[in-house]
Amino acid sequence: MSGLVWGTVVVVPWLLVWLQNKVSGAKFVLDAAAYAALVLFSGIAGITVGEILVNNTVFMTNVHKVFLNPVFLVSGGWLGLYALQRLIVEGIFSGRIKKR
Repeated sequence: MSGLVWGTVVVVPWLLVWLQNKVSGAKFVLDAAAYAALVLFSGIAGITVGEILVNNTVFMTNVHKVFLNPVFLVSGGWLGLYALQRLIVEGIFSGRIKKR
């Protein structure tokens, strides 16, 4: 399982860089998906923290229930891959990749 995670973390951002440069409109779709993921991720985290504070279960295992939410996990995973892709574009290939 860890091999699959590491493989995904290494390969997918490079595929996203390739896609953004080969497919017209792909950058917009990637950016829009990242925006939606950030809204979902932040909202779920904020609601969960609010519930924990209201219920006064700060030191209980309720804190970890957020990791059972598939939307939280998928949106967080997408944000990680998107951030790596942006680092590749803006860092490694800064000035060498076509901007659309």
